[in-house]
Amino acid sequence: MASLNCSTAVCVICLEKPKYRCPACRVPYCSLTCFREHKGESAALRSLLLSPHLRQLMVNLDQADDKAKLMRACMQEPLFLEFADCCLRIVEPSPNEDS
Repeated sequence: MASLNCSTAVCVICLEKPKYRCPACRVPYCSLTCFREHKGESAALRSLLLSPHLRQLMVNLDQADDKAKLMRACMQEPLFLEFADCCLRIVEPSPNEDS
């Protein structure tokens, strides 16, 4: 695993000073514990992205003229909400998820 030289980066899981980067996605992490948690969340995200329906929603959103309107519609889709929640858990872990 590659060392991390950037002094402004923080661990994607615990927000401490990172020492490493994920070999798959290059996000910073500080320990094996944080790497394992990141890897588990990434697996959940990959699983969601296997859905053809979700992928089509994202393509439609990307190509839409009125992205805000389509985003409001997508947020009514349970699968899209699950995807959005999973993404948010990865980039902004809840302090309550430590236990």
